[in-house]
Order: sequence, then structure tokens, then C-alpha cells
Amino acid sequence: MRREDDQVVGSLWTRRTDWGARLTEISYAMAASARGFGFAAEAVDAVAIALILEHGFQRVELRVAPGNLASRRVAEKAGFSYEGLLRNAGFVSGGRVDLELWSFVAADLR
Repeated sequence: MRREDDQVVGSLWTRRTDWGARLTEISYAMAASARGFGFAAEAVDAVAIALILEHGFQRVELRVAPGNLASRRVAEKAGFSYEGLLRNAGFVSGGRVDLELWSFVAADLR
């Protein structure tokens, strides 16, 4: 929710959580009217830090479709590191797609 007017600007959730390995992936969706203001980066950063510091996670991941410059900027601004391309790892309505893998680990807090 946006503090100024209590409007929902997006949603963030975790998926592919491996409790034994203490790793998870963050996914998010933003309302069109809320894009470009840094809300996604702020939320991803806050959740990633909380997962590591408060819940003992060792690794948090983001997966970004190549060419999605807005999501790449979110990953960069939230302090994630690019690790590489996961070939044929995603699925959209048009079929299979590659995905960029970005990660955040405890060492990134320093």
C-alpha cells in the first residue's frame, strides 16, 4: 500500500521455497500506475533483508525475463547479483523462455 493514500500498488510473494536449504525466490507484480517510483525495489530489498536477518535464509533469488529492463533495474537497486542465464527455464503464454538468475545472500549485506 502506498503510505500517502492507502492505495494498493503491487503484490510481492515468495515461491520455490526450500526450507531445508533456506532459500526462496521472490516474485512481484506492480500496478501500471505505480511503476517507475521505486516501490518494487524497496519492497524486494526489505523482504530479502528480512528473510536473511530475521528468518535465517541463506539465499534469495529473483528470476527475470531477458529484455525486462524494469525488473532488471529492480534486482540491481535491491542489491541482487546477476549469476547467469537459465536456458528454457520459464513459461509464458507464448511458450518457453530463458530467465536471468539474480541472487541475494548474507554477504551482500556488508
